[in-house]
Amino acid sequence: MNHDIENIPVVKYVAVAGRNITLDCPGVNERSLVETLVWRTSHTIAEYVNGLPLVSNQRLTLLGDNFSLILSPAVASDTAEYSCLLNDRHNPEAIVDLLVQDVPDPPGRPLVVSFTSRSVDLSWAHSQDPRNAPVTNFIIETR
Repeated sequence: MNHDIENIPVVKYVAVAGRNITLDCPGVNERSLVETLVWRTSHTIAEYVNGLPLVSNQRLTLLGDNFSLILSPAVASDTAEYSCLLNDRHNPEAIVDLLVQDVPDPPGRPLVVSFTSRSVDLSWAHSQDPRNAPVTNFIIETR
């Protein structure tokens, strides 16, 4: 997402896939005078026009009191930079950077690199899609 002003602050959110997440519209509260409001990623996903909230997806809810955006549930593909534009402004108060983490794909099959009577060295390909959740360790079970 490109913005004309480089000094726009970033508000970071981390969500777990399958759970709900509420993104606050930076700079907006219950007392803000809102005529129009647009939530965008690469395209418009929710807007408030003529006193009505409109959303592009059944998983999205735009709250009418503080214009927060609820993703229920969040999925890994929701990971993006979001902007909340108030009253036809061109730049947001802040960028909302959402990272949704999900269970990564399993790694490839293990390969025995070398072995002794008491040890084995294994190797495997990392998962094809980590889904924004870095793998910090593996557990090897033996039979």
